[in-house]
Amino acid sequence: MRIECTPHRLSIDPADGWELDPADPSTIESFGLYLRSVAYGFYLNVRSEPVPAHPLTEAALLAHLRSQSWASPPFDEWVVHEGPLTVVGGTFETTGMNGEVVLEVYATDGTHLVNLVGPAPREIVTAGTPDVQRLVRSLRLG
Repeated sequence: MRIECTPHRLSIDPADGWELDPADPSTIESFGLYLRSVAYGFYLNVRSEPVPAHPLTEAALLAHLRSQSWASPPFDEWVVHEGPLTVVGGTFETTGMNGEVVLEVYATDGTHLVNLVGPAPREIVTAGTPDVQRLVRSLRLG
C-alpha cells in the first residue's frame, strides 16, 4: 500500500513492516509522516528537506550526513543505490536521550531531498537498519 505525502513531494510503500502513525493534515504538512516499525517498535519521521546549494551526489549526501549536530560522528555509515535513488544513512550517539541513538537517513533522486530520522536504543536501530534500507528503496520523490 503506497502512501502519498503530497506536501513533502514523496510517496513510500511501507509494505508489512511499517505502520503509519495517524496524524492530522497540518501535522503531516509541517512534519511529514511518522512510520512505526512493526518488528521493533521504533518510529521514523519521513519528510522532505530544502535542497542544499551543493549537488545531490553520494559524496555530498555523506558530507551532509556527517555534518549533523548529534553527539558523535555517524558510527555505521551505509549507502544504498536503488534505481534513481541514492541513500545514505548512519547512526549517531546522543546526549540527554536516555542512552538512545539516532538513525539519520538522506535520500535523493538528484533533484529532491528526503530525510528519515528516528531515535531508539542502539540494539533496536542495529536490528532494524535492514528494514529501514528496504523501506527507503520504496521511496518515490517528486
